[in-house]
Amino acid sequence: MKNQPKKRKNELEKLKLMMNYPGRFPILLLGNTGVGKTHWLIEINKKEVKEFKNKIKFINSGLVINNQEYWENELKKADKSFLVIKDIEKLDKISQELLFDALSTTDGKYGFNKKKIETRIIFTSIFSIDKLRDDRRYLSAKFFDRISQFVVILPNFEKTQRNIYEDFKATWDKFFKDISEYKELYPKSQEFITWLEREAYRLHGNFRDLDKIVINWNLHQLSYKNPKEKELEILELLKKDFKELLHNPSRKIYEDNTFIFREDTDYGDLLNDFKRKLKKWALAYNNNDKHKTARMLKISHRTMERWT
Repeated sequence: MKNQPKKRKNELEKLKLMMNYPGRFPILLLGNTGVGKTHWLIEINKKEVKEFKNKIKFINSGLVINNQEYWENELKKADKSFLVIKDIEKLDKISQELLFDALSTTDGKYGFNKKKIETRIIFTSIFSIDKLRDDRRYLSAKFFDRISQFVVILPNFEKTQRNIYEDFKATWDKFFKDISEYKELYPKSQEFITWLEREAYRLHGNFRDLDKIVINWNLHQLSYKNPKEKELEILELLKKDFKELLHNPSRKIYEDNTFIFREDTDYGDLLNDFKRKLKKWALAYNNNDKHKTARMLKISHRTMERWT
């Protein structure tokens, strides 16, 4: 965790403290696709925790069976280890009810009839805390309350933009650290660094997008006899590929603008909320060009500015 950008390092330090916390409270780990949720859980578990070191079990919420026998067996398998339940937004309501029952405890041990299971449970999601808490399509209110004692939010590349070249180096080493002939092919030009920093906010796949950049950089180099002398040409090819073929779609445009009805709101509140979220979505869709956005919505940009 030494060379991580400050925002990521702060959240990782918090996660380390929570994983070492003696009480059996669940942890809710949030972050966009590719920010490293699984990677950092494994790394911290391997190097930084005192209890359950190198003991971690993963469950994909989209593949669970929603009956008590299934969850009883999974909890038994996770005894004396960390249990990570991934993509909690995909967990159906029956499984939420069963887990709520299993996680009800007085002495820190989990289970259904006899509470004997000693485990630390970590839930992960790509959704924002607001979406998980307020949108009842995903988690019940009581289940969210049960699993959210500790919350960690890993930042995406947009929030760690200045350090993206360090992330690129780490990604390169993951693929080519022990392959000597690739050391000479590492991109070092200022043009490459500038492009990477400028594109950081578009890397919606985060580390997965960096994987693609590293792999395709090297793929283009294979077509040149002297790739070191053609770095700027290779960069142009990479930029074109990334723009047209490789980048992940943006999820944040849609995730942060869910229209939610609450009983304490009236017509005026609902209409203003809709206008504000429509404006936010449309601006993101048009790269914050307010005139282009206004034309798309067929209103004046002055009218749009009043949607706050």
